[in-house]
Amino acid sequence: MSDSSNKKIEAIIRACRLMLRMNQASQDARKSDVLYYRMIETYYRRILEAHDSGKLIAAHTDFFPAELIYAMDYVPMATEVTTWMIALFTGENSDILSASTEVGLASEICTPHRGIIGAFANRSIPRPDVILWSNLVCDNTAKSGELITKITGAPGFFIDHPFKDSEAELQYLAGEMGDMIVFLEHRSGRRIHWDRLAEIVERMDRQISLIREINELRKAVPTPFSPLGFLQLLTTDYLFPGQPEAIEYLEMLRDELAEMVKQGKGAVPKERFRLMSFFLPPMYLTGFLNRIAIEHGAVSVVEPFFTFWGEGRLDPAKPLESVARKSYMIPEMRMYGPLDNRAIDSIKKCAKEYRVDGAVYWADVGCRHSCATIKLFKDVLEEIDIPVVTIDCDVVDPTVTSEAEVRAKLEQFFEMLEDR
Repeated sequence: MSDSSNKKIEAIIRACRLMLRMNQASQDARKSDVLYYRMIETYYRRILEAHDSGKLIAAHTDFFPAELIYAMDYVPMATEVTTWMIALFTGENSDILSASTEVGLASEICTPHRGIIGAFANRSIPRPDVILWSNLVCDNTAKSGELITKITGAPGFFIDHPFKDSEAELQYLAGEMGDMIVFLEHRSGRRIHWDRLAEIVERMDRQISLIREINELRKAVPTPFSPLGFLQLLTTDYLFPGQPEAIEYLEMLRDELAEMVKQGKGAVPKERFRLMSFFLPPMYLTGFLNRIAIEHGAVSVVEPFFTFWGEGRLDPAKPLESVARKSYMIPEMRMYGPLDNRAIDSIKKCAKEYRVDGAVYWADVGCRHSCATIKLFKDVLEEIDIPVVTIDCDVVDPTVTSEAEVRAKLEQFFEMLEDR
């Protein structure tokens, strides 16, 4: 009989296997999609089997340096992403959200954080052996790790990430990561593999380069990447930093897109609207959003805060400093700390280079961080004559926004773009 603490992970694995069979049976499916779902299945199967195989589970928040977790031979479990996956693959998350309410979390708090806390509280996912978190990129992240340690009883380590990008701040962050390594060594009784970390950093540098190549291919008209393909890029970055399977997937995806560009093929039968996407759409509406995108010829070609990486390279000869440096290169870093020209300039640059017709702003009602910038980003785009539609939603809670409401807003927006 299945352990109840595994039921959410088992549900994700079953859904991934179903998607694998569907993609393998379809003549039109991309090979990269098959590989992607196999990666996700393997990721969660490792969590499911970790304790039976003598491995320790390290639960960590988004933007945490998971490269170090892999180098320490822990099994990583990305917390917010796991809430997304529960919503995406199972469609059933009311129980974990209710459990978070019983813990005392208000409905206004970001649901990816509420969801994972509820899942730990009602014991529907395995108990982690350590909790790792930082203050990237919001106060929800900074506080959720602390609460998870209280609920699970697992020891935790918090990394204080500086706002500014300077040599002094970089060395401070590397020091924080060094202290975390000592903490993990003490918990596991095993030393870090520095050679392994150097290899991970080398692959991470390659991974970033591949994403940049994919971004260049997405500039083509028509664009070859699927309407919501950026969600796959995002989870590959979050779950598999510097891992061989990430390189394999990204190389396969790049080659597929390059061939489509060569043949002049687009992701949708007739491309009409090239969109810029801000933040995450409702995970439970992913299938619907793909259908309406194909129906109206609308494709997300760029996401300034998810896939548009900052400049720079990583040096395997300095692995710890490189992991710290990478955290300043991630697209989301432009939303961390006092808002400055990093965010504004990236929006303008992306709008021009990707020939954007309009922008969709997914305003997650529980995210004070992203919702605070709605007017600012709208004003920036209106200055260069790019309209924006704001859709109030929740990433994982289907009671906030219905499919009918989203359809009505998007179709109205597409009609307006058509009339321009």
